[in-house]
Amino acid sequence: MMARPIADYFPGILNRAAQMAKFQSLINDCSTAARRKEMIMTARMGDLINDDECRLLIEAYGLETA
Repeated sequence: MMARPIADYFPGILNRAAQMAKFQSLINDCSTAARRKEMIMTARMGDLINDDECRLLIEAYGLETA
């Protein structure tokens, strides 16, 4: 069995990165850390982002204790 070429994964990765960038621009508009975390957690509960993306965003914004 041959492995898929790595390049086959790039379109999906780039598409998801573009979607996440749009979501981050919405997060950036939030006025408080608590509101940013609430938005991220709401997106996770609504299955708009997965567990890994949720954790990554919380860490990127330093919201672990917010």
